[in-house]
Amino acid sequence: MTKTILVGVDGSDSSRRAAEAAASLAGSTGATLHVMMAADDRDRPADAEYVGDVRLQSPAEAIATQIAESLVGTAPQVQASPAHGKPAEALVQVAKDIGADLIVVGNRRVQGLGRVLGSVATDVAHHAPCDVYIVKTV
Repeated sequence: MTKTILVGVDGSDSSRRAAEAAASLAGSTGATLHVMMAADDRDRPADAEYVGDVRLQSPAEAIATQIAESLVGTAPQVQASPAHGKPAEALVQVAKDIGADLIVVGNRRVQGLGRVLGSVATDVAHHAPCDVYIVKTV
């Protein structure tokens, strides 16, 4: 039984469609949905940086949070977080860290030249510690 679904997002329409598909799967299975966006360490504010009472978010954290909030109600439980590093490597590592049963990614850049040079979906499929669902988004 699927208990934890991890979806990688990057703010694109393609990744939003993948997140919607992941939320639908989570809703039908009762799984927790974890929305993650990878970011370069340069985009990360220092730990616990605040302006007044407001904690600063990295751009990756803001995008993951926005997408996660849009999926509340579709999945029984939705969490969001940034991860640091290259997208495919970060997805695989977070999947290991949270014990994901399924990783969901979009198929953006899987066709044509991207297929030869590699894509996030291809790299995740080769290194994932669990099943991978590639959503046809383009």
